[in-house]
Amino acid sequence: MAAADTHHAGPSLSGNVTGGVLNVSDRDLDLWAFKAEAGLGGVYTVSDGLRIRYDLVADFANAINSVDDQTWAPGAHRQDDSELYVRTARVLLMTDYGTLGLQPRVPSGFWNQIYRNIDTFEYNRLHGQTGQNAIFGQAEQASDLISYATPRFGGFQFIGAVITSNAQNDQDIDVVTGRLIYDQGPLNFGIGHTQVRRPGIDNLHRTSFGIGYDFGMVQLGGVYEYNDDRENSGSAADFDAWGVNVSANMTDDWSVSLGYAENDKNLDLDNAAWVGTIRHHFNQDVYAFLEAGRYDRTDNNLAAGISVSF
Repeated sequence: MAAADTHHAGPSLSGNVTGGVLNVSDRDLDLWAFKAEAGLGGVYTVSDGLRIRYDLVADFANAINSVDDQTWAPGAHRQDDSELYVRTARVLLMTDYGTLGLQPRVPSGFWNQIYRNIDTFEYNRLHGQTGQNAIFGQAEQASDLISYATPRFGGFQFIGAVITSNAQNDQDIDVVTGRLIYDQGPLNFGIGHTQVRRPGIDNLHRTSFGIGYDFGMVQLGGVYEYNDDRENSGSAADFDAWGVNVSANMTDDWSVSLGYAENDKNLDLDNAAWVGTIRHHFNQDVYAFLEAGRYDRTDNNLAAGISVSF
């Protein structure tokens, strides 16, 4: 039994609760769970050449909040209230030749790696599942995903994936995606391409490029996204979007972020956003924040709260 235990690291419990108040234009002030998730994970070492990682994370934010057309909660936009969302359910087979991922539900690695340098805010995160706040087309949450990641070579890594999200459209693969990532030292960048074929979008191609540089006290980042709806160039799905961000560590206790992003959607759905946040860090796991989002066409908002990780 003692020998067997050394082959299992875990399960370990982790999570985050970020709560406070949210004030959206023309909507009453509301207490809000910006994030509320908890889960467990671990790693089995099967042999020198194979390790198996597992993760299971639940998200409670949608079940807590009163989500409507003016707001959003992590997981999926316009879920039914009180619905518990499984944010992560995955198994990773890690070998010397790369990692195979079997992931029924998982945060999007495409978003996390290519867009991460502009995703520095609490509520105004701008991805494709933020309702009226969405500037980019890329979603932050994925489901029914099979992935493969190569080993890292000099800071470079390639990740490819297919998504089988629709079980009734006579098409086993609905999304094909791949990205090349570089992350070493102060510089990170990534370029990726995604093809989407699902009901409502017959042939959408999305190309994204993101870059960031850490100067120490100041971090700069930018993203460009091109969405090409090859079946209908006049649709809302055919557009460009871009964003830039600057973050700074003012002291050990205070940090700030300021970002700008815009898109050129058709059908008078284009939008632009200025977002700023200031944080006071009590320690590495606890901080307070004040954030404001200002939009050209959609509702402005003001958010404040405290984040606790464990």
